[in-house]
Amino acid sequence: MRRPTLFPLGALAIFALAPSFAQTWRTADDRIDGWDWSLPPAIEPAARSGLYFEGKAPEGFKGKRLEDLRWSWQQIEPEEGSYDFESLRKEILAKSAGIDGVMLHVYSSTWQVEITIKGRKKLEQVAAPRWLVTKYHVPVIAEEPKTNLATPFTVYNLDISHPIVRDRYLKMMRAFGQSPIPKMPQVKFVYVQGVSSSRGEEWSAMKKRPSPEVMKERFKAWADAFKGQEYKLAWVGGNADLLQSAYDLGMGQRGGFIEMYLYNIPNPALGQLLDREGYLVVDETVPPIKENRAFGDENEEYSSVWVPRYGPLETFPHRYRESMLRALQMRRNFLWAEPNPWVDHALLNYVALELGRTIQDTPDIWCYLRESYVGQGGKATPVKNFERWLYQRDRDGVRTEPAVQVKHPMKKLNAAEGYGYDMIARRAVGDGRIGFAVDDRFLPAGPHRVAFKITYHDQGEGAWTLRYQTPHGPVTRTFSLSNSGKIETVTCFAPDAVFEARDMNFDFVVESKGGNPPFSFVRVIRL
Repeated sequence: MRRPTLFPLGALAIFALAPSFAQTWRTADDRIDGWDWSLPPAIEPAARSGLYFEGKAPEGFKGKRLEDLRWSWQQIEPEEGSYDFESLRKEILAKSAGIDGVMLHVYSSTWQVEITIKGRKKLEQVAAPRWLVTKYHVPVIAEEPKTNLATPFTVYNLDISHPIVRDRYLKMMRAFGQSPIPKMPQVKFVYVQGVSSSRGEEWSAMKKRPSPEVMKERFKAWADAFKGQEYKLAWVGGNADLLQSAYDLGMGQRGGFIEMYLYNIPNPALGQLLDREGYLVVDETVPPIKENRAFGDENEEYSSVWVPRYGPLETFPHRYRESMLRALQMRRNFLWAEPNPWVDHALLNYVALELGRTIQDTPDIWCYLRESYVGQGGKATPVKNFERWLYQRDRDGVRTEPAVQVKHPMKKLNAAEGYGYDMIARRAVGDGRIGFAVDDRFLPAGPHRVAFKITYHDQGEGAWTLRYQTPHGPVTRTFSLSNSGKIETVTCFAPDAVFEARDMNFDFVVESKGGNPPFSFVRVIRL
């Protein structure tokens, strides 16, 4: 008996066909199988952007490549009052050789981590100075063991609220500010660590959570050390009150769990809002977005060790695609992207060129026509679309419904109870049209030369059309259906498109002429 798939085979195309190079830009209208992540060859990465991954870059990679550099307070101050920044400076230069720079962590709270491997305990990750305990007897706190992974571990943290720790940390940071490190051009993004029961020193659950004042004190110390370059700093946490304090000091934020792509919906502190119709919208007045400060995430949980949390490996490509697009929807500008043989390198290349963009310099705008449900106030709340300056909206006579279900095999994804699936497309209902509004700041006036790329599911017979405006009137392009069941993308070059509609009025539409196929992804690329 054939084992049933968890979602349509078309959605698995990324797994079978993932190219090891940037997707080729084509200069004429065409139709290809699968998704299309190509961009014109002249596109360069944004100035404040960066991508970290291990191993060799895929062929054609043009993004800003970052190295992950982990340092510790213990290395900076191995003996009280004796600071070593020269070793860190040399390591930054070594790590950044041949690439664009480093993401710098300075761990300070972790005393040790006890890891259990095949029943045997191993100690690792010493970050806090030894002399704080041996000389001043600062308490060490054992956090609750993490047992949900193949390698259970327990973190032991210093009590960072202890007055000796607070005083010596601030002294170390004053010395840090006088060192050459903050002004090094190779230092692109800096993680401002906290304390947690995890190994990342995020501000998360602990047996004894320090008062917020302790973390605010650290924020001020980092902002003073990086005076004039506070935009490089990203606090590793999400508490709204603390995040506002970080923002007030000119800092940004590094999230986590982007691989749980329904996380932080909604989260006003990160600019993530749901409007009255359930559309996920972005508040671009949030400081890290408005001022292009360090604003990143980590897309990292994809190796076999994560199967107990997320389900079979063959389902990971869907989660990878959703997560990468969510990072762009959130307007992130740097990203940790865990490498694996099946990773869609075309998408990786695309993301590298999209990170850190604003509406003024983005090479394209897009709308991912999808729907999921999150729990909010005890209710299942629909979340419609991931959008990046291209908006799909339902209006009288022009309405859609979600289509093409992909089940979640994972145990943890922040979906509402009973809604363990994503819908990765929308199809028209009513008069068969789907309407799109182009952000008024993108290519105003006109006409403009653009390319439309529309990804759809080839279901049914008949055809569908794209209709857009030109100075000479509307133009309609027609595309046939063959009912193959495949995911396909058409590219349509328009030499004189005009996007004159204001606000959320429609600038162009796709319309079914029989068959009524579901549409997944629509892009408009400026040429």
